[in-house]
Amino acid sequence: MSEKQKVVIIGSGWGGYRLGYGIDYRKYDITLISPENTSAVTPLLASAACGLFDPRLAHEPIRRKDFHAEYIKAFVDDIDFETQTLICHPAFEELKDQRFEVPYDKVVITPGCRTNTFDIPGVAENAIFVKNVANANAVRSRLNDLLEMASLPGTSEARQRQLLHIVVVGGGPTGIEMAAELTDLFDGDLGVLFPRLKDKTSVSVHDVAPHILAPFDRKLSEYACSALKSNKVDIKVNSHILKVTADTMETKEDGVTGYGMLIWATGNRSIPLIDKLNLRKTEQGLLRLLTDHHLNVFTPDGAVVPNAFAMGDAADIDGGTLPTTAEVAIQKADYLIKLLNSSGKSTQPFHYKQRSLVTYTGRRDGVIQGNRDYTGYGAWLSWRSGSFFWTRSWRRRILMCYAWFMDWLDGREIIRN
Repeated sequence: MSEKQKVVIIGSGWGGYRLGYGIDYRKYDITLISPENTSAVTPLLASAACGLFDPRLAHEPIRRKDFHAEYIKAFVDDIDFETQTLICHPAFEELKDQRFEVPYDKVVITPGCRTNTFDIPGVAENAIFVKNVANANAVRSRLNDLLEMASLPGTSEARQRQLLHIVVVGGGPTGIEMAAELTDLFDGDLGVLFPRLKDKTSVSVHDVAPHILAPFDRKLSEYACSALKSNKVDIKVNSHILKVTADTMETKEDGVTGYGMLIWATGNRSIPLIDKLNLRKTEQGLLRLLTDHHLNVFTPDGAVVPNAFAMGDAADIDGGTLPTTAEVAIQKADYLIKLLNSSGKSTQPFHYKQRSLVTYTGRRDGVIQGNRDYTGYGAWLSWRSGSFFWTRSWRRRILMCYAWFMDWLDGREIIRN
């Protein structure tokens, strides 16, 4: 019996996680390399940050009983495509100077992206990003601190209003859902547990684009904007941020505004590995590896690199731009799983099928764009059920339902942490 080929997956995001569990371990020796030993369920981060359930439910551990692969907690620094070798270093501060190599027969490059601060002074030091569970925990912790600080005796009303002003930068689905969850939180248990702070909270959304929710139809975008404003969210489009400090943000249009917390939910930037690789890449916008319709990567002169694939946020198909979403990563992962498990016999090119777009706007309202566009309570139910099905294990689904029931029965736990 011939020795199994070694497939190495770089990254544990939506695509990498799905590949690690989907590739047939009876045919391949599978290794997954990532600095994160969990995989974030990104659509759940806003809900987790605002106390709908424990943030630990918003990510899945890589290592589980049914994970038939090797996991290495490390960064990939470079790839030698001639010798088919990865150069890596451990994802531990005390071991960062160590280097080791991992050989492969086939490699899938899907390391995701990092947050783009657009080199705006103060953003990296003062904003909280929305990429993983650690970020969701940071939002929770900061919210608790702000509420308690605003409750201290002698705190002026002006100071309370600044502390309880939350700025969300980013008018995409993540930023809008974060704003919606915050308003639900402030309109719910806050008035009972912090009666002195009632009506002193505020949420504003800033986006450089002329309207929010750019992937949606203009009508749905306008409906979402109207719904958010009715929930007392201040929408600032065409907003150009110049500078950020620990408690203020300066924009070209409105000058300096005070805040208690700044949540940065916009912008993607390539990771160092993608910057370094000598492969064909996009020329405008986010720097991404270009692939053919079978997800093979190219050399700069257009030749296909043998046994090397790319997908997820770090890659795009030559001649057609796809969004950096979980749905795209999952569909590409499913394509590669089918391709590899059929030993390369599947020759059909990858074709992306757009699924319905769903965004929550607060107070059991939302927008859906798909075969049939609709808004309101039905959209909220679809979004809520989507949250349930995004979760990858039944254990977490059961715990999430229990958390929702306890929220309804006894209020959100974020206020009590």
